[in-house]
Amino acid sequence: MIIRLEKGVEDLKIGIIGSRKELLKEVLVQENINYVVVEQIDDIDDTFDIVFGTGIYQLIKEPYLSLPAYGMVFFHETPLPEGKGNSPIQWTVFNKRPNLTVTAFKATEGMDAGAILYQYNIPISSLDTLEILDNKRNIGIKKCFSEILGELKQGYIVLRTQTGQDSISQRRTPEDSELEPNEALLNLWDKIRVCDNNKFPAFFKLKGKKIIIRYKVEDLSQNE
Repeated sequence: MIIRLEKGVEDLKIGIIGSRKELLKEVLVQENINYVVVEQIDDIDDTFDIVFGTGIYQLIKEPYLSLPAYGMVFFHETPLPEGKGNSPIQWTVFNKRPNLTVTAFKATEGMDAGAILYQYNIPISSLDTLEILDNKRNIGIKKCFSEILGELKQGYIVLRTQTGQDSISQRRTPEDSELEPNEALLNLWDKIRVCDNNKFPAFFKLKGKKIIIRYKVEDLSQNE
């Protein structure tokens, strides 16, 4: 579905919200497009034309979703409708997906359920750590946002219904970083590399002790 805008992008009141809104701000500044930083959901009102959010960890309800003229657009790091829900980067690795996919979608009251504006695939490798995957996620968000802004400049938004098999991923907790010490190290690598070395490092238990593992990937070719 194509939605035609009633005003030019220079006249749109664009809001940005969420813990990673600085990524959106960076693109808007590069594109020389005005924006308003929204600190909390209660600050959204019907004077906004569209609000973009990234790093949103709660379901937004009405009336906020419908207050902006063209709704709210969020970003999620899976090829929706696959992988709705929590810890999308970790589950991308566990499910052996070849790409980290960032999806921009129109927010609804359902979990990651709205129509898709844009999807961007970034190839990933078996050596990508959480830090690298986070960086690729940020690249994907900025790419999606830039493409959407390009459409806004041309006076339209394209929406397409999510198609395919739904799946929902569960939120990971620090306890999920626990390793089975008798399992082969290579079999544990995917679980280790998506742990946060500072917030929830990998660990295993041995003789009543908690053994914490923090990893680092080095390029051996640089030492030759």
